[in-house]
Amino acid sequence: MTISRVSTYGSYLSMLNGINGNSTSLAELQQQFNTGIKSQDLSAYGTQANQLLALKAQYAQRTGYSSAITAATTQVNATEKALSSMQTVVANLLSSANIPAGAGNPTISAVTSSNSGNLGLSVDTTKSVFNAAATYTVSAVPSNSGKIGSYDVTVSDGMGGVSTKTLNLTTIPPDDGQQTFEMTGGPGDGSTIALDINQLKGTGSATFSVNYPDLAAPKALLQGALTQLSSLLNTKAGDRYIFSGSRYDTQPVGDLSATKQVTKMTFKGTLGVAGDTYEMYVGDKRYTYTTTGSETSPSDILNGLASQVNGPNQTAILNGQKPNPPVVASVSGNVMTLTGMDAGYTFTAQSNVYTQPGYNNTESGAAAPVAAYTPATNDGQDAVYAQFMTQPAIAADPTAVPPVTGQQQIDQVNLSGASVDVGDVFTITMGNRNTVNVTSDDANPANNISYDKVSGPATYSYVMTAGDIAAAKADPNGPMNYVANKLAGLVNADPQRSADAAVTANPPLGAQLTLTGTGTQRFATTATVQNNTNQNSFTTNTLDPFQDASSFSTTITSPPSLAVYDTQYTSGAQSTAAFASSTLNVDDSTTATYGVSSNDPAIQNLIIGIKQMLSAVSNPGSYTAMMSTARSTIVQAQGQIRQLDASAVNAQSVLGTAATNHKNAMDDIQNQIANIQNVDPTTVAAQLQAALNQQQGAYTVAGKIASLSLVNFLS
Repeated sequence: MTISRVSTYGSYLSMLNGINGNSTSLAELQQQFNTGIKSQDLSAYGTQANQLLALKAQYAQRTGYSSAITAATTQVNATEKALSSMQTVVANLLSSANIPAGAGNPTISAVTSSNSGNLGLSVDTTKSVFNAAATYTVSAVPSNSGKIGSYDVTVSDGMGGVSTKTLNLTTIPPDDGQQTFEMTGGPGDGSTIALDINQLKGTGSATFSVNYPDLAAPKALLQGALTQLSSLLNTKAGDRYIFSGSRYDTQPVGDLSATKQVTKMTFKGTLGVAGDTYEMYVGDKRYTYTTTGSETSPSDILNGLASQVNGPNQTAILNGQKPNPPVVASVSGNVMTLTGMDAGYTFTAQSNVYTQPGYNNTESGAAAPVAAYTPATNDGQDAVYAQFMTQPAIAADPTAVPPVTGQQQIDQVNLSGASVDVGDVFTITMGNRNTVNVTSDDANPANNISYDKVSGPATYSYVMTAGDIAAAKADPNGPMNYVANKLAGLVNADPQRSADAAVTANPPLGAQLTLTGTGTQRFATTATVQNNTNQNSFTTNTLDPFQDASSFSTTITSPPSLAVYDTQYTSGAQSTAAFASSTLNVDDSTTATYGVSSNDPAIQNLIIGIKQMLSAVSNPGSYTAMMSTARSTIVQAQGQIRQLDASAVNAQSVLGTAATNHKNAMDDIQNQIANIQNVDPTTVAAQLQAALNQQQGAYTVAGKIASLSLVNFLS
């Protein structure tokens, strides 16, 4: 390079400055190439800078709308899907293929008896009308008001239904009261139980069960519907429960199947005597009642216990006792009803009866003929013969010798005991005894066989009633004298009797009953005592959920009061948040409202309707009427849910339209912004390459100049 090409040092410095300028231009081109826009500096756009700012503001606003719409659409879609599923549930419940028009025919189990020797019965299914599935108990106790030999027969279903009749099968014709029992009280109210009682000789009980198999499938379907509905109402979209109002993180629905527990305690037996103790546990709280002797009916005992259950808790706590459980007790006749105060609260109920000690009365000497019986040695066979009264023949009695002509047979029965109990049964059986020749073989006398046959036995029984107790105690010769005279009266009142009866007192603990034959006819005598200490008891039965109409509410709550199934429900609880719906501005002039509360009247109606259907299934006797009411409730809920679903669909439409409008507008804004700030990538690439080449050439020249010495530079 010569001095002519670079004339002065100043020109060299100017070249260096140009290189720096080219570097700045190269950096701008590089940024445009990387970002696709003209510049991040608004000043680069000149008069279009304000327009660009306005467009970007519009785009940001619409982006915010779109994000909110997307979130709301997720919730609305989930809500609409749940509401559609609810309509499917409703359609299944209203289908006659799933829920029958009638309860169907009941099935009755075999009768199981205790004290079967005293009480024997069967159920006449052709005359019986059952209104509930239940285990029925038939109990018999001596009647306080009926004639001798009468029993108060009570049929109870364990659910509050009771019917009592006084029957006497010893009268001619039998005073059997047609043995038809009309049940009153409880879910089985109005049932007609027709029994065929073929044996009634003393205290006893029997049970049988009634079921409705045709209602098992509908019950399972309804229970499944509540489970499905609970799942739907607890649906979450993202991190929010969609049916909880504005309580987004609160599960709205608890156990939809929860009802108030209803437990029935039925008193069985007689009043007993003073000093009997009745014990009852409700949960772990113990209650007791001790009879005073002034009680006139079992309800007096039950009310004594119920008043303690319903007593003020504060008093119990101040006395250092456990507070009463949240249970209300009520009494009707022989039945106490225990009802939980809140749905879902469960409790146990148990009971015991501790009676005063009973007495062991005895009868002895039955069929022991006195010396007047000839021959002098007593045969002692009467008890043996009594065993064969119902058999056609037995082996001959080698000691059975006919009495001397004109002699009367005399048997004596001794009764002993300190006292008597209600229900004690004293029985004497007598029957004529005759010798029967089975074979007559004159050629072979060894083949001649004869036996004594007791025919036509008559039974005389006296059952102690509550009314007899005081009279027996007041008898100056003792209670056994009272009983012996009662038995003698029964024997002597029979015109077909085999013997006359007379009583000899043996105070204070005994009496002797002498039976003197009415002629020379021989007879067989047996005597028994069935001691019956007080057999009072409670039977406890918790009703099926929904069986008692008071176990669930049919009231539709209004805001801010919560439905009973809400997870935040307590008695009288209120929450405006639970009913809140959501409102979204989808653009500057349009608003979308969405959201359904689990407390909405439509949902409450649907749940109530399902519970009413379950109640109908649990009450076969009222099935048709109750199911009709339930269907009406379900139909009303169906219309309301359709309206909710239509609102959800409308919200979907509003949100969808707004989302589309925002997308279209945002696409247009993006185009306008691109027209202002976007660059052509091909052009920028070419400009960038040219600038890089120019910059490279400049650096090359500058490098060569910088390498010259002063002599070479000046030469």
